[in-house]
Amino acid sequence: MSLGETIYTMRQAKNLSQEDLAVMLNVSRQSVSKWENNSAVPDLEKIVKLSEIFEVSLDQLVKGKEYPQPQPTVQYIKTDISGRKLAGTILLCMAFLVVILFTLFNAFLAGLLFATPLLACGLICFICTRRVGLWCAWAVYFMVDLFLVWGTGISRSMVIHTLIWEASWNYARLLFSWAWLIVLIVLIIWTAISFQKVPRTKKQVLIAWGRYILVMLIVVLWPYTSVYKHLTNTLYSLGLVFRLSSSVISWSKIITLTMAISYTVSYLKHQRTVKQ
Repeated sequence: MSLGETIYTMRQAKNLSQEDLAVMLNVSRQSVSKWENNSAVPDLEKIVKLSEIFEVSLDQLVKGKEYPQPQPTVQYIKTDISGRKLAGTILLCMAFLVVILFTLFNAFLAGLLFATPLLACGLICFICTRRVGLWCAWAVYFMVDLFLVWGTGISRSMVIHTLIWEASWNYARLLFSWAWLIVLIVLIIWTAISFQKVPRTKKQVLIAWGRYILVMLIVVLWPYTSVYKHLTNTLYSLGLVFRLSSSVISWSKIITLTMAISYTVSYLKHQRTVKQ
């Protein structure tokens, strides 16, 4: 195979036009055409440059020996919508369809309730650029947790009564409480692992644990405050005080504990990296 034929074959394999190759070599298109027709020969500098462009040795280029076919340059087309936003669009459409479907059966409020997790995750896909799955999991957990506490009375705190639980209290409720607690532990571990690469200082770790301890003190002292007693006396008939305060306190503990654990894991990992 002549040099001109080799240049032509390699250029085609790279999906390059004569104009493209000429620009890369800083020569005219006519020069490339003459090389491929064997009516002219490129100088040594251009031959070296050709071997770099075609990713072959000088021996393979000049002597036309067998060589592995160069892989064509892959051109990736950037789409107008990312996979994250596409998922968000699908989730929002599904939420809309759920509401429409329930509305057809005269259950608009129920449809809105079931569509809320889809709507929340869809918005998260558009708002967040990182850890979308983690935030969606937390959002769904939060909404289901509120539904369980306000709608069924099931909460994670039931697990502390495991040893004294009676059959009349329904063991299924206790089992679900344990399952719900395990899901929360998994979410906290997932969050800590997800943020372990973010460096934290010892001061930040101490402040995070300080916030958690402060919340725990409020949890212990809150029932003895005059505000709590006043609200209890005022809204007892509505049954709102216990559920509302329980939800606020519970999620305050969850948020501060998760932050404290995440900060600690990140700090320990950073310290280990520094020592290595």
